[in-house]
Amino acid sequence: MRSIIGAFFIVLCCLNLSMGQRRSSTKETVVQAPSGNSTGTNYTKSNVLKSSIKAPLESNPTSTLSFGISTTTNSGIFGGITVRKSWIKNPTVQSMISLDLSNTKDYREFDSPFSYNGRGFTEGKLNQLIVIRPEYARQWTLFKKPSEGGAALKGLIATGPSIGMQMPYFVDISYVNKSNGKSSIISIPLSQTLDNTYQRSVIIGESSFFKGVDQSTYVPGWHLKSALNIDLNTYKQNYLSLELGFIIDYFSKPIEILNQTPHRSVYTTGYLTFFFGKSK
Repeated sequence: MRSIIGAFFIVLCCLNLSMGQRRSSTKETVVQAPSGNSTGTNYTKSNVLKSSIKAPLESNPTSTLSFGISTTTNSGIFGGITVRKSWIKNPTVQSMISLDLSNTKDYREFDSPFSYNGRGFTEGKLNQLIVIRPEYARQWTLFKKPSEGGAALKGLIATGPSIGMQMPYFVDISYVNKSNGKSSIISIPLSQTLDNTYQRSVIIGESSFFKGVDQSTYVPGWHLKSALNIDLNTYKQNYLSLELGFIIDYFSKPIEILNQTPHRSVYTTGYLTFFFGKSK
């Protein structure tokens, strides 16, 4: 959690220093009449004509489409992705819908001390958990952007269903076939290495992350999210923000991730998401 907070403040400082907001200024054009007398030319008011031309004002955006990359306390550096659509009809309160996909790990996971050619695997891991979260959110502006440029602070509350995708954890093993005595490398769920289905086998390392997608089971649930969003200073219609928040997921039945450990129905996650996109 400390690394997330530290990265949050470092990125915020760098972005605020590198970006500024354009100011709308009033341009004044002065047309000086000729100093000498000109025949055939009449000046109705004076010999000096002043005209003020105002710079065109940019239209206020009405919606924003953004893409987010997250890091979470229940994952590695890369925790998941988010797609979000928000409507800015009210300057202080906004509605939004989003879709989160995140990889959730059990806090008791650890890498096996045994490895083969540098390839490792998670000891006793039976399933991987991918959480899919469609949600509806409301966002309130707590501090507006100052007129000279800067960041705005917003608070967010979101809720919606959680779909737990329980995917078997596959590993590659070196297996000796009893019938012909030949060894081969095959990919199997790690659970089959624990029940002696493949005897005289050695685990080489974990398989591809999506190896067990076709054997996944789905567990429905619900989630609640609260967060603080820092809307950073950008040019034109670009959108850039950082969001720091907390998520609680509740599933209808315990999720089985590790062998010989109590299975849980409730998972809590702290996250930091970097959003970028376009406003219209």
